[in-house]
Amino acid sequence: MVKDHVLSFYFPSCGKLSPPVLQFCNVGFAYNGKQQDCLYKGLEFGVDLDSRVALVGPNGAGKSTLLKLMAGELVPTLGEVKRHNQLQIARYYQHSAEQLPVDVCPLDFLKSMYAHKNMEEEQWRSVLGRYGLTGTTQTNPIGTLSGGQKSRIVFCVLAIQAPHLLLLDEPTNHLDMECIDSLANAINNFEGGLVLVSHDFRLINQVAETIWVCDKKKVVPWKGDIISYKKSLQSSFQSS
Repeated sequence: MVKDHVLSFYFPSCGKLSPPVLQFCNVGFAYNGKQQDCLYKGLEFGVDLDSRVALVGPNGAGKSTLLKLMAGELVPTLGEVKRHNQLQIARYYQHSAEQLPVDVCPLDFLKSMYAHKNMEEEQWRSVLGRYGLTGTTQTNPIGTLSGGQKSRIVFCVLAIQAPHLLLLDEPTNHLDMECIDSLANAINNFEGGLVLVSHDFRLINQVAETIWVCDKKKVVPWKGDIISYKKSLQSSFQSS
């Protein structure tokens, strides 16, 4: 087997927007629309292009739901989510790679999706190559590729969108260590904002400057880094 060569993940320059680019104003949310069943209540916070936030908390607390509220995929039951009118958001879902078309190749997929860019084939090959997709990998049907290769196609698409804000939900599920480090480096060089949900504490430690704990219908800043949060979980587990 020949190992794919990963060049370098990257996110292009997005320009500056005045903060906050995303603001939660007394936000509450319930999937059934009933206030008494709110998963969140009274959320008040802002995200800007300097934000490097990791969302942590127990399973079922609503971390993915919070990303959907930020992206506008869900509408608050209470309050309002305000977004800068020029804000471009790119979101990585846990199952993004599984939603790619299986019967076309990565090269044709990008060329058809972004036909308006009028780029030459060699330019598209170069874009894919940056994400370690080279040679026949670019021309084989997406359905024949590995989970990691499909994830890299998704990140390639996110980069082409030139977002101001990245919302990443479990982005490392199909990535090997080399790809995770490349992703971390790309995030650290990105001039926009980041909100991350991940069980990969190593990635969080590499890219997050702020930890927000999602629990008990609230989002509360953690007074420390991800290492101290991990130790607190271990202490709670040992004492229970």
